[in-house]
Amino acid sequence: MSMVISSVLPAPCSLLMATLMLLIVQAQSFTRHYNFNVQMANVTRLCATKSIVTVNGEYPGPALVAREGDRVAVRVTNHVATT
Repeated sequence: MSMVISSVLPAPCSLLMATLMLLIVQAQSFTRHYNFNVQMANVTRLCATKSIVTVNGEYPGPALVAREGDRVAVRVTNHVATT
């Protein structure tokens, strides 16, 4: 004959466990930091040179990678002269 042991947590313990689980899930989120330097660059395509706006020297600029729940902090430095 086997004996089955079942335990039922009292309401305050269940609330505590639920709160701890929520905090663990929130602790897994990250803050993603990105630095963007916006500047003009000359690009030659099909024997024609033109000036374009680049981000960190790239066109198109870099991709932002984040997951749901993450915070994203973007620092943008504009090196483009206004005319």
